[in-house]
Amino acid sequence: MKKLSLALVAMVFSVAASAQGKVVIVNLQAAIIQTEAAKKSLQALDADADFAAMKAKFESLRADLVNLDKDAKTNGMTWSVEQKADHRKKVEYKSADLKLAAEKLKAERNAVVKRIMQEQGRKAQEVLNELVTSEDIGLVLDASVAHFANASYDITGKVTDKLNKAK
Repeated sequence: MKKLSLALVAMVFSVAASAQGKVVIVNLQAAIIQTEAAKKSLQALDADADFAAMKAKFESLRADLVNLDKDAKTNGMTWSVEQKADHRKKVEYKSADLKLAAEKLKAERNAVVKRIMQEQGRKAQEVLNELVTSEDIGLVLDASVAHFANASYDITGKVTDKLNKAK
């Protein structure tokens, strides 16, 4: 049993020692989102009239809530029970409207990001495969699974640069 364990350990170390290539991490989603094409798509979303109107509504609702809070802090002590209840109802309604507006904005942005990922995903995978071959990379880990990695191991920027050049 002891000999078998030693042989197994020796085999693991010999396989590890003979493995070629370096280890890198990459965040493909970040690489894609940082491309010029993705930035242009997100800027186009921000410039869209409907999206801008949703953002304006969101900001207006947030300002209304801030004002309601200020009013309560300033005058709340003098309010009757009915006035306090009315104020709470206004805050609840504005908060619900704000939450809905935020969800709409997030859904619109997520739809654009999803489209970008679908359009650029295959290219990003091809670029990553080229880097693996050209830089003699033996292991690629997703950045989210690495507990720690020195910045020199991260090739996300290289993927973004190659995607920008690939167009």
